Amino acid sequence: MAVFLWTMIPCMANRRQRLFVAGGPVAAFAALLAYCAKANWPIGEMLPVYCSLYVAVSLGMVGHRKALRAYMLDRAKDPTRPEDGTATPWILQMAFTLPVFLGASLWYVTGT
Repeated sequence: MAVFLWTMIPCMANRRQRLFVAGGPVAAFAALLAYCAKANWPIGEMLPVYCSLYVAVSLGMVGHRKALRAYMLDRAKDPTRPEDGTATPWILQMAFTLPVFLGASLWYVTGT
């Protein structure tokens, strides 16, 4: 999570954005705990999936921190601006890293 926070927090334009990003790992962990409780799955076996999600997002942002910062500054100036994730330069990199890392971690967890 340290790599994720190191990557994302400096790119946020204001405190509200930084708190939202910092709350992401906590919210995702709470969702993971709820899923494991409902599915009766040991939490230790799902931690690779949780960790791979944040490693993938961090790697998906490599080389795009300035662009993310500019995008978040624009969003802070005009909060009514619609979110158009397809117009951001890092979407292709994210579209590659997320499935690769999550697929590998799910393959590892399920053992198939």
